[in-house]
Amino acid sequence: MNGDAARYEGDHFKATAGYGARKRNLQLVFFDAQYPDPEQTADGHQSVESQTVNALERVEAAVGRSDLDLDDVLRTTVYTTDLDRIDAIESAYDAYFDARRPAMTVVGVSELPNDVAVQIEATGVKR
Repeated sequence: MNGDAARYEGDHFKATAGYGARKRNLQLVFFDAQYPDPEQTADGHQSVESQTVNALERVEAAVGRSDLDLDDVLRTTVYTTDLDRIDAIESAYDAYFDARRPAMTVVGVSELPNDVAVQIEATGVKR
């Protein structure tokens, strides 16, 4: 394994036991979608990888304003107008997150605000 969280069979609740809850004093924090600075993408020449890094910088700033850090980000959703460049998005993630990268879902869309190619929303946890 590469350090990813794993779910074990014992973690699942039995259908006959009803629903259960685990109290761990954690609070999920949801961050609105962040996109690259429109001034930096106005000419349309910034690469998808650069736009991803710029959007991640904005996510990091939002996370910091909530008194969290990037290690507290559990999952991100990346919306992109260029699904052919998923490798560039993943490369930007690998470069931006050192050892622990949050879970990532990539969704293809037809367009995004300000004609950017990438927009990222995140979910974090306050411990």
